[in-house]
Amino acid sequence: MFQLCPQQYKFYYDPEIRKAYRKPRPYFTMGDHVHAALKDFLSVVPVSERNPSKLENLLREKWRRYRKGFNDRKDEKRWGEKALNQLRWFAQNQDISGTPFMVEDYHSVEVTSNIILKGKIDRVDKEADDSLHIIDYKTGKMPAEINQIQLHIYALILSRKQDLPLKKASYLYLGAGKFRTIELTATDLAQATSYITDMVDRICKEREYPATPNTYCWNCDFLEICPSKAEAAKFTANEDELDF
Repeated sequence: MFQLCPQQYKFYYDPEIRKAYRKPRPYFTMGDHVHAALKDFLSVVPVSERNPSKLENLLREKWRRYRKGFNDRKDEKRWGEKALNQLRWFAQNQDISGTPFMVEDYHSVEVTSNIILKGKIDRVDKEADDSLHIIDYKTGKMPAEINQIQLHIYALILSRKQDLPLKKASYLYLGAGKFRTIELTATDLAQATSYITDMVDRICKEREYPATPNTYCWNCDFLEICPSKAEAAKFTANEDELDF
């Protein structure tokens, strides 16, 4: 967020501003429910009971608990069908008989004496050679170019918590039904560490927090109070372009 727009970052981390302007979004609601359904499916449901119908029922169960962010029932149905299609693909095309090494575990690690990195990793599988494979689910559109830094940061977190070797990390784009996998190296972990420390340093030194209009401005909760509102409003809404 800070890289994309320092002004948005400043607004988001002001509790009063966030409370006043933050609103639920349909794609986040859908994504949360897809993740929650997959979590229970792979960590709670016995292998003998795993099938496409069970996964669909888990989604419907999650969906009934939280249904905010939709324009109307027609909009909700559209997002619900998108979620169902993603989970149907998963149940029909992925190995659902195994038990992941980790599922949506929270982690807190010390990167430096001044920086603690906290985060949640969707899933970690143990491969046949006892190496670990990080998997991050994506419910949005698969971009033309993959930003690897998120996977590198996950690998850095896990490397501080596990002695087992880390060899692979993947984004699993559920809508496209495709993996995008990278091989992990010690250099990647070192670069992730540098990226984090440099970014924290930039944030701590920032005083102006300039608004930087970009293609995601239409999706910003704080557009109404943005000092560059007129320029930001030129960007057209396109929810299908979001990568989340």
